[in-house]
Amino acid sequence: MKKIPECCPVIQEYVFPGTFGDKEVRVASCIPKDPNGVHIVLLHGVHSSANMGEHNKFRLLSKLLSDRGYTPWLVETSRKIRNRQDFSNDVSRWIKKAFSGKTFAQEQQDVSNAICGICAANVGKPFWIWGFSLGGIIALSMAADNINSMQEGSLQVPEKVILSGTGIMAYEDVEARMMSLPILSTLRTEIKGDMLSHVKAKGLISFRGSCDEIFSLESCLGVLRETNLPDKDKHFFIIEGADHSFRSRYGKADPEIMKEMVDLIAKTWP
Repeated sequence: MKKIPECCPVIQEYVFPGTFGDKEVRVASCIPKDPNGVHIVLLHGVHSSANMGEHNKFRLLSKLLSDRGYTPWLVETSRKIRNRQDFSNDVSRWIKKAFSGKTFAQEQQDVSNAICGICAANVGKPFWIWGFSLGGIIALSMAADNINSMQEGSLQVPEKVILSGTGIMAYEDVEARMMSLPILSTLRTEIKGDMLSHVKAKGLISFRGSCDEIFSLESCLGVLRETNLPDKDKHFFIIEGADHSFRSRYGKADPEIMKEMVDLIAKTWP
């Protein structure tokens, strides 16, 4: 355990088996001063990262959750390299160097490995999953009974699922540009088409930024519509001005977006 200034009181770091590249799934947990007993697993989007780096959005999100008593767990999946900062704005080169050859099934298994490890260390404690973009699809798959039955060992079903910027189909130009990339290129063949109808959870919250450049409003609503939960257990919120990553509002960096989502979660599930 170690102290990290201006973030969470205590950080615990773990490494679980990975499926690709360095064969590591790196996990960081932020221990709250006054825990409320709820553990929240945080999943990044495709080709992204979730760690305690100074400029990583999940660092801020962890602090906000920890301040409210939740215990957040940042999961960063396996990849060939992790020096994203060295690639500046050259995203395509980063994706090629870090993820070339990785499949969606491998990304999904990475998350499953992490969740099994997290739950084994916190037996009987309620846990939720909060996934961003593709992380939201993986979060839903972890809550789907037809996926769970295929996993090796016991995979605890999340009590609740939170989505941020998760849709069924991206805008046409985005699909054409991105669906041939690593991980995404195998998504539609490696996940069951009826997966959403098998989701078992006690609650679902979905956030969409009104300026989301990846998924339309209808695409995000479609996820809720196809998820087989009672309407009273499904909640949908628009975050005005937020982009797909929930980092910016109307083009300007705004950390209040994360706070707005955490506040809505706490209000919906007090």
